[in-house]
Order: sequence, then structure tokens, then C-alpha cells
Amino acid sequence: AAGDLSGKVVVDITNPVGPELSLAVGTTTSAAEEIQKLAPKAKVVKAFNTIFAELYGLQLGPDDIPPQVPYCGDDGAAKQRVAAMIKAIGFEPIDAGPLRNARLIEPLGLMTIHFGYALGQGTRISPRFVKY
Repeated sequence: AAGDLSGKVVVDITNPVGPELSLAVGTTTSAAEEIQKLAPKAKVVKAFNTIFAELYGLQLGPDDIPPQVPYCGDDGAAKQRVAAMIKAIGFEPIDAGPLRNARLIEPLGLMTIHFGYALGQGTRISPRFVKY
């Protein structure tokens, strides 16, 4: 058991990967929402699942474009704390709305895994949203 998580910020970094790189949890719920159900008094924020572990040690220069990290959750203060953590490691936080939007972020994580492994792009990639 995880103990009492009341009021604690829980950052869900998981990717619900099923057999043959399928999405184990679909569009009617998400791993993050299932964690929230298990810890209803916690403040769950989905983040970091679209970033390969290898990228955490990146040494970015002033002209480099940092990886974006979409995050979502239902508690504004918890989301601000996670956004600050994302910035502190040199990445760009991108607010993806309420926790139910983890249903959208998790497939993006799975697609990143597909690009990295199944499609041969390697683990030094990350998705990015660009404004034109």
C-alpha cells in the first residue's frame, strides 16, 4: 500500500503499454485517472510520459530547443508545482488541461515509443507542438 497520499502531489509518468505496443487503457479512462481513483485525496498530475529517460540528462545550450512536456491535472496548484519542476530540469511545460486529457497524452507517449523503437528513430526524440 502507498500509505496516505491525502493532499500530496502524485506525478504519473506511466505509459499504459499493452501487448505488442498497444494502448492498455483506452479513450474512456487513462492510467492517470485510474491512479486518481486509487488515491482519491491525492493531487494527480500526468507528466513526463512522452520523454525518453535518456533526455533527462540533456545539457542544452541557449540556442537549443528544449523538449516539451505536456502535463494535465485537476488541481491548479499541483499543476503549477509540476510545471516548475519541468522548467527546473530545462524542459518546456505545456499545460494540457484537466486530468481527463491524460487520455490524449498517454497515446502520444505510446506513439513516441513507436517512433523511438518500432520505427527506428531512437530515444533522443520527443514530440513538440509548434505555433505558426
